[in-house]
Amino acid sequence: MRRERRQRRNALIVRWRAEGKGIRAIARELGVDPKTVRAVVRRKPKPPPPPRPSLLDPFKPLIRERVLKDELTAVRVLEDLRGLGYHGSYCILKRFIRTFRPKPVTTPHLRFETEPGVQAQVDLSPYTVLLGEVPTDVVCFSMIFGYSRWQFIRFVLHADAHSVCHSHVLAFEETGGVPHEILYDRMKQVVIESHRHGVVFHALFAALVQHYGFKAVPLAPGYKEGKGKVENPFRYVEGNCLAGRRFHDLADLNAQAGRWLREIARPRVHRTTQERPQDRMDQERPLLLPLPPRRFEAAVREPRLVGDDFCVAWETNRYSAGPRFAGRQAWARVLEGQLEIEVEGEVVATHPLKSTRHKRYVRPEHEEEFRKTSTSRLVLEEQFLRLGDAAPRFVEGLRERRGAAAGYHMSRILELCDRAGVARVAEALRHAARYGAFSFTAVERIVTGKPLPKAVPQTVATTVPNSVAEYLKGAGVHQRPLSAYERIAAKSDDVPEEDCHGQRREGKPAPESPSPQPPPRRPKPR
Repeated sequence: MRRERRQRRNALIVRWRAEGKGIRAIARELGVDPKTVRAVVRRKPKPPPPPRPSLLDPFKPLIRERVLKDELTAVRVLEDLRGLGYHGSYCILKRFIRTFRPKPVTTPHLRFETEPGVQAQVDLSPYTVLLGEVPTDVVCFSMIFGYSRWQFIRFVLHADAHSVCHSHVLAFEETGGVPHEILYDRMKQVVIESHRHGVVFHALFAALVQHYGFKAVPLAPGYKEGKGKVENPFRYVEGNCLAGRRFHDLADLNAQAGRWLREIARPRVHRTTQERPQDRMDQERPLLLPLPPRRFEAAVREPRLVGDDFCVAWETNRYSAGPRFAGRQAWARVLEGQLEIEVEGEVVATHPLKSTRHKRYVRPEHEEEFRKTSTSRLVLEEQFLRLGDAAPRFVEGLRERRGAAAGYHMSRILELCDRAGVARVAEALRHAARYGAFSFTAVERIVTGKPLPKAVPQTVATTVPNSVAEYLKGAGVHQRPLSAYERIAAKSDDVPEEDCHGQRREGKPAPESPSPQPPPRRPKPR
């Protein structure tokens, strides 16, 4: 205290002396000795101490560039400096930035707060970001819950009514509930007509409001302060989420935005509430309206028939669904430039919508599937397997017995179905498979009423030598029964002779040929 009074007295002495007042007059005014006044006047000011080195000194040019040129916030600059090896505090950085950053113009407004679960605010904001090194215009959908300041953002290329309603659905599902009322400005995706005593909502948005049961409150035109909780954070999104970052595509942009929300925006201490938004949302979530059991469908959804080219039509173009779905009923679902093809509730293909006309777009996997399933043998097998329960076993038998000729037998049997009927041929397949007669001729004999040769139990065939059994595999149904060959094989020492048709006769051994006799010797002449 005494030191402060002395400093103020010395400051007065120096000022009055500079104004031309005498030493004795100053002494009488202050009630001090003239020697004291003279000593203060003659005292030379001490030079300022040399500046102390700061941890920011190596980074000050970079900080000025990032703040003045790139317009980054102190928080974003701190993230970049951490990666470059800066170990100082955030307060030092912020004090330095305040020395050269232009001060913004502050506009006064009235702040209001809401109870938990009562209100949320929604707005859109355009940005230009780099998507794969290409400047691209995107629109940011933002929803802020008034009590907790919990935020949901999502970027789209075209903010039509379908994408805005779908963003509502995603925000409600991530939050786990619906606020009782939501504030909007009169954007065209929400309000299509404004009258003196009310507004006309967009039909799709009105269906969304009715589905989730909240109250939509459109604000007066130009009254942006009414939803300042969602307006102000757009600068935070631009300066902290988007600034200085690069994105591969729109999906990468939304992925990084979601990570930024989870790791930075929601866990931070909010400057107004002095609490973390994610903690206040835990208090607000039980008071929200519960989600309905069925999800709101914001996309354009229309029935389609998958043609014989395995494609569905949409706005003169055709998009592939897969060869196995040809001829089946499907649903075409279009949302945010994407076409999804659903068959029996399952999404079987996704295509980006094209701006061309009368073109056909086939995915590579669908083209590969078509090539694999378009060969004649596979088509024949697919048709053949429709002949009943015995068809799979008969196909296996044809592959084993006939090899490469299996396709020929299947095609002849399918032609037989046109003449004799599917039911009769299916019963003939079952009968032929029971006797192991895997051929078209066997099936034809059964269909026409001709009996098959008498078959023997499988145990008898196992007693035939391997060489004979292998020979009989391709002999056909017109050969003699296996029992005859079993009797022939039992006579291991006998060699049966062959008939004129090349078939071996049983019971008669081959006659032995006489041994050649040497020619008679001629007598020698005497």
